Amino acid sequence: MSDKISAQQELLKELYNYSANIIPGTETLITELRHNRQTDTDELFNLVIQGINWEIEVFNNCENLINEKEQKIDKAKMASAVGRLGKVLQEKDDIKLAASLEVDFLPFLKTMKNVAETMNV
Repeated sequence: MSDKISAQQELLKELYNYSANIIPGTETLITELRHNRQTDTDELFNLVIQGINWEIEVFNNCENLINEKEQKIDKAKMASAVGRLGKVLQEKDDIKLAASLEVDFLPFLKTMKNVAETMNV
């Protein structure tokens, strides 16, 4: 096994473990944005965005391994989702932000977790 593939598998193992935090954190953030904003909601938002960015970086660095046999994650759809999130952020609308996270990013996070799990990492 090449060093690159070994490093990618190690990265996916870290991602799998991280999923136990980022997925529930994103779900909590969605709930807070929709129903019950807390004093630390903005802080949670920043942490979730950092986590999503990290997972996107993992995808970018492991895309050949992730999409080797079939396209599990569409890079163009992800780029569109990031663009939509940028527009929603400018509007400062919590409901639209929650929808963007729920529709575009939560499925991505869950797919990345499943990919990592099925690769036996």
